[in-house]
Amino acid sequence: MPAANEPPASGPDRLIRRIHRTGLFSLFAILALLPHTGQAARPLVVAVAANFAPAVEEIGALFTRESAIPVQTTVSSSGRLYAQISNRAPFDIFFSADSRRPQLLFQQGLCERPEVYVRGRVVLWSRDRDLCAGAGNWQDLLKTGAGRTGIPNPELAPYGEAARQALIRAGLWDRLQERLVFAANVARSFQYAATGATRLSFISASLATTAAGTGGCFLPLDEAKPVAQAVCVVSASKNREAARALVRFLRRNPAASTLERYGYERP
Repeated sequence: MPAANEPPASGPDRLIRRIHRTGLFSLFAILALLPHTGQAARPLVVAVAANFAPAVEEIGALFTRESAIPVQTTVSSSGRLYAQISNRAPFDIFFSADSRRPQLLFQQGLCERPEVYVRGRVVLWSRDRDLCAGAGNWQDLLKTGAGRTGIPNPELAPYGEAARQALIRAGLWDRLQERLVFAANVARSFQYAATGATRLSFISASLATTAAGTGGCFLPLDEAKPVAQAVCVVSASKNREAARALVRFLRRNPAASTLERYGYERP
């Protein structure tokens, strides 16, 4: 009982007294019962292959506007992101530039079942518009645009592997070895050509459609197969429902029309 001249205990005062009586273990139980209104939604932490980064920035903003769930991105090559998730990096979702690595993560129990979310194309890009005007196709562009040529590392970047296979089919892979400059990912390959470090670079069509990309020119690699890109929700994620919601969001407008604007084919 409080003293006669002591005011009745308020709600917080009663809570503090109860904590003193019940100890630290009960504190956690009590705090769990407190209302959670006003708390910000847990951000989605997204691992995204470099080719898809511009699109996911736009789509993430649209998703946040609708759901109030923030989207944070880490951009790198698919190979490096795969290695990080294999080593238990705290991502919620993985947008890969291929389908093989998400499938491997699924087989290892590290991701939920993956699905293809887009198919992309590899192109040969230059900041010099005159180069494209004087070439009939990408092979001619390589011959007439003699100089260093950027390519994403085929061991890490699926668009680099697609470019390598096209070069092999065209009989140019061995001939171009001395001219090739290997980049960590497709965005870095684009940067090489955009800054003049290389005269040409193999990049994704999605990067060629950005504001920076449209300042130059490109030719498609018809010999390269479309790159099937898969997404998977990371099994260890504490935000899996939100991650699944983002995957579903890709199928709806305006997200779907954004993908088409970046040159992707929807499955």
